[in-house]
Parts: sequence; C-alpha cells; structure tokens
Amino acid sequence: MNLNRTVKLMTFGTMLSIAALAAPVALADDTGLDPFSTHLARMTDKDGMVSKKDFMAMMEKRFDMMDKKKIGRISRADVMAIFSDKP
Repeated sequence: MNLNRTVKLMTFGTMLSIAALAAPVALADDTGLDPFSTHLARMTDKDGMVSKKDFMAMMEKRFDMMDKKKIGRISRADVMAIFSDKP
C-alpha cells in the first residue's frame, strides 16, 4: 500500500470516528429530554402499543421541563418543540 492511499484511509477513519463521537452531542437538546420518537420507542410494548398512563406521564414530564417559570403554561412554540425530534 502506498503512502497516499494510507493517508486517505487514515483520514477517512478519523472522520468516521469524529462523526461517531459527535452524534450524541448533535442529538442532545437543552431540555434534558430524549427526542419524542426515542422515548416512544422505549415505551412501546411487544404489540407496538403505548399505554395511556405511560404516554401521559411522558407528556407531563416534558411539559414540566418546559414550564421553567412554573406557571402552568407554556408557549405554542414549546408545545411544537415537544413533538419535534430536533433539538
């Protein structure tokens, strides 16, 4: 293997390593909560169903995390952010 090919392979490997290490940071959000679909996937039972109790508990937790002033209300943008998979 010549030096040029070795350098290219090492560069490619380094880029893959950086991408793998950066993925958790890129998926993190400022609420400390998992993306909606990730949380739902964990709650889903073997039949592909989510119980009302689990769903409501998740939504209450998300609402409480976004209600930083603890006034019992959040903005429309916050409501939309609850359902977003993007931080």
